[in-house]
Amino acid sequence: MTRGVKWGMVVVIGVLVGGFVATGVSLVPPSLLLGPCLRDWTSPVSYRPRASPLATVDARAGRTAVRLCYGQPSMRGRKVFGGLVPFDSLWRMGANEPTRFSTSGPVSVAGLVLPAGRYSLYAIPGVDHWEIFASRSTLHWGNDISAAVRAREVGHVTVPVEHLAAPVETLTISVDSSGATPALQVDWETTRISLPLTGAP
Repeated sequence: MTRGVKWGMVVVIGVLVGGFVATGVSLVPPSLLLGPCLRDWTSPVSYRPRASPLATVDARAGRTAVRLCYGQPSMRGRKVFGGLVPFDSLWRMGANEPTRFSTSGPVSVAGLVLPAGRYSLYAIPGVDHWEIFASRSTLHWGNDISAAVRAREVGHVTVPVEHLAAPVETLTISVDSSGATPALQVDWETTRISLPLTGAP
């Protein structure tokens, strides 16, 4: 690479970063900033069809773009909460890889303020409320929420549980735009929790 090309790249990067700092508007597409939902190719699970496919949820909170990546397990006749997923124990909020949350800018998730970056989300489910944790660790496998992972936690919040009349077969995380602010809505079995998102206006 010639010196001229290197300086050209420096100038382009400087313009992109400077423009964002000055205006708060990024010229880089959020999909590139946040990155794809990557499989962990160190696991044998990634080399065969998955019973719990990898899903992507994209949302906007004001000018902030967020992306959630999670594995989608299904009930398949099993009791989920209080059975497959024990109450009062750490759970990855999905299957296989950790549930990963990326944000292009500062965002509040149910009151927990996260700077721009990548995180893993996990929970301690309860009958009437869940504790939601965010960690800077994103490369651990699934439910291996070790002391090292927990040491990188940036905070946690408690959210109430809504009990659904009809069961939801497959863990589904979607964007609920019906309220004053968008929210990530987590539905499985007869449980629902909502994580309101607030970003830069």
